[in-house]
Amino acid sequence: MHYSLQSGLARCRRQRLGFTLIELLVVIAIIAVLIALLLPAVQAAREAARRTQCVNNLKQIGLAIANYADVNGVLPPTAIAAPGAAITNNFGMKTRVLAYLEQTVLHNALNFSVGLNDGPNDTVATAQVKTFLCPSDSNVPIGNYKWKNGLGSFQWGYQSYPNNIGTMSSVAGNKFDGPAYHMGVNNDNLTPAVTLARISDGLSNTAIFSEWVRGRNETPGKPGLHQVYEANLAWPGNKTTTPLDTFMNDCLASTTIFDDSGKGWDNKGMKWGNHACGEGGGYSHVMMPNTKACLFNGEGTSANHTMVGASSTHPGGVNLGMLDGSVKFLKNGVSRASWRAISTMDGGEVISADSL
Repeated sequence: MHYSLQSGLARCRRQRLGFTLIELLVVIAIIAVLIALLLPAVQAAREAARRTQCVNNLKQIGLAIANYADVNGVLPPTAIAAPGAAITNNFGMKTRVLAYLEQTVLHNALNFSVGLNDGPNDTVATAQVKTFLCPSDSNVPIGNYKWKNGLGSFQWGYQSYPNNIGTMSSVAGNKFDGPAYHMGVNNDNLTPAVTLARISDGLSNTAIFSEWVRGRNETPGKPGLHQVYEANLAWPGNKTTTPLDTFMNDCLASTTIFDDSGKGWDNKGMKWGNHACGEGGGYSHVMMPNTKACLFNGEGTSANHTMVGASSTHPGGVNLGMLDGSVKFLKNGVSRASWRAISTMDGGEVISADSL
């Protein structure tokens, strides 16, 4: 009798060493709730770190611009022009400042006597420069690039940070109104070299670089900030009195994804060394932050006009690198007047501190 009681108690103890099914489900549910509460905080912390790195990238590029201007007396050009506004080669602003970004080897490897697409520049054209990439954006805007010397197929070096060309040259009196210019002999729609002394609006009030969401390599049927649309309006030419808002509203109304290959054009940021707006060169302040990007009807990328604007994967706005080396985060709700005022270098606008 005594033995049977002890045996029963022992069995009971052994049974209580485990969990019942209900207890196990409760524990799993508690863990799931804790994970659900913790995951957004972890993701927010990671995004904060990525955004900090993005800000640091823009600071580094801004310092490189300042050092270039100190050595050369002018800002780096966005392209090289010839009589009639033809482009003699297709190097963008970022190629000029490589030596000031601890990329001297890449800079020395560049052959400026030929184009970026030509064989002698294959190594540079396919190099990925970490400083030119926003870590919050995982999009790859371009597939393989066929080397002309037959050594194989490699990917173009892509980028997240376009330079500011202002608003639109054709609306701004047939010239760039942002801190951009084409080096070399030019006609009257291209501005002369830009010195810091010409930035009469103030270095802290003039953007030089921003960011955009990279494309996804001609991905069809997936509209979003990575995609570029085709405007209904064509580029008006060298001069027009059409208001900027007319072009902006036209782009916003577009439902046609730009298509130059039968698959849609989805290569924004495809070549960091290129001058073309929307590829490796400029962006404009025609469109507001994180709204549609457009190319003009019937026209591809250009070196001196675009409706491809600033965008980012950072919640709520975009980062802007200013000419004084600072970086500002502008919210999506920034006023239209302020957004366009910080794109111009000598517009004479008054920008209040609380408007940015």
